[in-house]
Amino acid sequence: MNKKFIILSLALALCLPTLAQKEEQTHDFRRHEISLGYGFLPVSSESFLPKVYFRYWIDKVGAISGAYTYFFNPHVGVGGTYSFDPREIDYRYNGPLTNNPMVANLYESCHSIMGHVKFNCINKKHFVLYIKANAGVCFWDYRLKEYQPELFGVNLPDQHCCFAWQTAAGIEVGNDRIAGFAQCGVGMEGNFSLGIRYKFNNKAQ
Repeated sequence: MNKKFIILSLALALCLPTLAQKEEQTHDFRRHEISLGYGFLPVSSESFLPKVYFRYWIDKVGAISGAYTYFFNPHVGVGGTYSFDPREIDYRYNGPLTNNPMVANLYESCHSIMGHVKFNCINKKHFVLYIKANAGVCFWDYRLKEYQPELFGVNLPDQHCCFAWQTAAGIEVGNDRIAGFAQCGVGMEGNFSLGIRYKFNNKAQ
């Protein structure tokens, strides 16, 4: 965790001098950006797990995220991000019974809707270094299948809404229209994400 914050701090330190400089280039830039990514180990993967009498198996998918960003200038943009993190959990009774029967199959999903700010610290034709900060709300959905309450009760959490967030530093490699990206951070999009971004509208001055 400390390494991630060090990386983000270094990225921010690189960004501040760039953002403080007067924009020297007057060529057109693309104001609109859409992106699609896949993230490993999002914070929402910390599933609801009962503490006693259970053995469980978790099928984690990871976070799938889509975002739109509007750029005021080549370096600063704001937008919105949606992230979806589904998983499936099998619970088996681990008490006095010896055959460990299935108690329930739980489908759990997290839907995060966040606003974000994005700073392109280094903005070259074929390379971009950026930092990004998200904040919003997430909604949880729990669905029990193959539930056998006579074996053991499964009490689902009462909280179905919570704070959603993401901080990240990343790079983009490609051109001013299409590029692949990789980012490292903490939050709903994952600790490490890969994806593609597309920019359009070349009429800004």
